[in-house]
Amino acid sequence: MLQFFRTHRRFVIYASLLVFLGIYNLDRLTISIAGSSIAKEMELGPVAMGYLFSSILWLYAVCLLPSGFMADRFGPKATAAVAAAFWSLFQGLSGLAFSAFTLLVTRLGNGAFEAAANPAAHATIREWTPRRERGMATAIWFFGSVGVPGLGAPILAWIVTTWGWRASFIATGLLGFVWVALWWAFYQSPDKATWLEPEERDMIMRERDFEASADSETAAGHSLGYKGLFSAPTMWGLALTQSCVNYVSYFFSAWLPGLLQHNYNLTVLQTGSYTAIAYLASAVTALILSYICDRVLTTDALQAGKRRYAVGIANIIAACVIFVPFAGSLPMAMVLLSIAHSGNAFAQSMNFALVNDRLKSSGDVGHAYAIFTLGGVSAGMLAPIVTGYLVQATGTFNSAMALTGCVALVGTMLTLFMTRRAIGEHLEQEAGAFSTAH
Repeated sequence: MLQFFRTHRRFVIYASLLVFLGIYNLDRLTISIAGSSIAKEMELGPVAMGYLFSSILWLYAVCLLPSGFMADRFGPKATAAVAAAFWSLFQGLSGLAFSAFTLLVTRLGNGAFEAAANPAAHATIREWTPRRERGMATAIWFFGSVGVPGLGAPILAWIVTTWGWRASFIATGLLGFVWVALWWAFYQSPDKATWLEPEERDMIMRERDFEASADSETAAGHSLGYKGLFSAPTMWGLALTQSCVNYVSYFFSAWLPGLLQHNYNLTVLQTGSYTAIAYLASAVTALILSYICDRVLTTDALQAGKRRYAVGIANIIAACVIFVPFAGSLPMAMVLLSIAHSGNAFAQSMNFALVNDRLKSSGDVGHAYAIFTLGGVSAGMLAPIVTGYLVQATGTFNSAMALTGCVALVGTMLTLFMTRRAIGEHLEQEAGAFSTAH
């Protein structure tokens, strides 16, 4: 173990990102666990709660593109620290909300600063991770999105039951400030991190990009910018796939506790425990499958975009949510929900890693992930609202789950047929055709 740590100290950075994304998602899960208490106190129905669940994504979407610029301009250390500090502030202020409107305002502020999380995290992964290890690094980081909420769900439910829903927001807000202090004191880029062994530093610098030894302008770090990225069909394919993945993800994060309470008459405390089962199962599954993918896929396969097949399979697994209404018992429903949630978690992890696989320039990381995340959020913000309307209209979650499963299947088709080429390859082909013509 000591020998592994001596030669893999970069895993400390991966663990830091795990906690970073974990707090980010724990903040979001808080309102879902506390949802029934909030709805009761403020007299809100399913549609109103759907809008409240979705509201964190409204300014999040608006701020994504400038956040991508900030991650590329100021680097991951400052971007992540400032973002986490301010979203934690708004998370804590949510616990002081005295009406649905004031709670909505604090959720908007929370989302505005959470927009920098993905660009900053992926800039860190690009900076620190050997290419062959990127799937595993992304999976470890993404473990935070499901593993930390899984561990935290019972604790949040206990806080809500014991001290009320307001205390849960204040507690998670304080947790964010602790992470900011540690990150700011510790983080350095690999070339400046004195705690790295020279051999590991050299390996990271040498192997973190395909283009490390290439001699092209793009390989040297020429950025396509937003204009070039928006003109790339593969960038659109990745973003549209992520919109399907995120629809499923936000259905679960917003409504899974409510679904369990509605269908099986669970208490808040029981809901926390069952929510934890689904989240922890998906965290472990995504980590194991990502490890297998990194072992199976060669460098040439990754460069050719073969990871998209893993994304497609994962979305098919996520579509199992369609069968939940036919489960005859709570245990069977939990099995299906856990399988579907695991597929979605694996799809998230692999699709995020696929963006880095398809990028040809490290100078485009923040910009590309901003576009990618914007695509995901654009559909993701609809999931809580559409689900709220369907539940209010039908009195059940059945139609909402059927729609969610169909969206996952659409994601499979998008990733298989729209992410075949590297991002920027279309511009090289156009330039080559122009040169030939002249």
